[in-house]
Amino acid sequence: MQDPYPVTPFTTPVRGSVTVPGSKSITNRALIIAALADGETLLQNCLFSEDTEIMVNALQDLGFDVQPDPAAKTIRVVGLSGQIPNKQAEIFVGNSGTSARFLTAFLCLSKGGDYTLDGVPQMRKRPIADLAETLNQLGANIETTDGFAPLRIRSNGLAGGRASIDASSSSQFVSALVMAAPYASKGIEIVMEDTSVRRSYIDITLAMLKQFGVPKSVLAASEEGYSIKHHTPYQAKPDGYLVEGDASAASYFFALPVAVTGELEIHGVTKESLQGDIAFAGRMEEAGAYVVWNETSATVHYEPGAQPESLEGSFYPYSDTFLTAAAVAPLFNGTTTIEEIGHTRHQECDRIAAMADGLQRLGQEVKETEGSLSITPRPLQPGTVATYHDHRVAMSFGILGCYDALGNGQPWLQVEDPTCCKKTFPDFFQVLEKLRQDSINSAQ
Repeated sequence: MQDPYPVTPFTTPVRGSVTVPGSKSITNRALIIAALADGETLLQNCLFSEDTEIMVNALQDLGFDVQPDPAAKTIRVVGLSGQIPNKQAEIFVGNSGTSARFLTAFLCLSKGGDYTLDGVPQMRKRPIADLAETLNQLGANIETTDGFAPLRIRSNGLAGGRASIDASSSSQFVSALVMAAPYASKGIEIVMEDTSVRRSYIDITLAMLKQFGVPKSVLAASEEGYSIKHHTPYQAKPDGYLVEGDASAASYFFALPVAVTGELEIHGVTKESLQGDIAFAGRMEEAGAYVVWNETSATVHYEPGAQPESLEGSFYPYSDTFLTAAAVAPLFNGTTTIEEIGHTRHQECDRIAAMADGLQRLGQEVKETEGSLSITPRPLQPGTVATYHDHRVAMSFGILGCYDALGNGQPWLQVEDPTCCKKTFPDFFQVLEKLRQDSINSAQ
């Protein structure tokens, strides 16, 4: 793929359909739970991307029988009832936050294990100290490197009990604890030091525990924290466990009709999704889109000639989608202000700074604070945006590039390092181009 990649804009309203890949969040959670379960699980509609491949490789390095089939979008996992076969391993997690956090708690369940966990330089800047400290309160033995990776985990099972955690930097800390909790000797009671943590991803984890056989009576959730009692192993799913379509990835296609007008059907998403990011559809409705929900899809419609309304308010519960909103904000009527996103400065990159930089390169007026971003539309200027190796930066600006800013159908926006999308959506730009071609054909 050309680098930087010139995005060819749509010259007709979008017409057609798209199927979003399986959810990264659910695929990686399902891999951990299936490895802890008793017997074989067949995971269906899995996402095959850099992050999920890192998790598959880690489980294989730990001695699990994991058989991925990318063509069929399935992964077979033979769970060992909470046992981890290999007692020594060096685990590489790249820049996958879910892999790093979920595996840290998972490895603490091993009896007599000695593991190291490390990743790329950016991973060594991503927070994990609070999770390690809480696990140590629960009987683990984890050494960090000044609060970051690399980690050394010398495990002898997890005693469990009551512990506090500051999960303000990542709700994945709590999800990691929740998935390991049924295998701790006394279960785990988690006291939240900061109750403003994003709950939607923790809710996904709790729902998945129930789907894998943990009874509701074992789980308790409140404003103050979570309690998960010791329980028998997760129940394997030999007949199949279906991974939902990725709601974060769907955000780009909820925004596309707003950028180029037209109608687009998005397959693989439902209004009842486990994923909080599905709420982004409502933000596009605020901008003026019309969304119709079907049993396994959503259809987004935006009238040609309409002027999208600007957005304002918190994106905290679904912050992975704030980049999508920021990228299309130059097309809105008035200033868009996105708030409560400070934690995104510590993700794959400093996402607030990355979006501000890209928008300014394209001529926009941008103001940023530690936890917010405001975009006031100005005439769009041709430019090349840096992605900072962040897939969501690349895909968000890919949607803005679909807008015909020059009025001649010629590329005006280039995206550096487009292959960084392999983290969650390897063929994103190919899917966009196919939609453009389909839309031209529909108009003829």
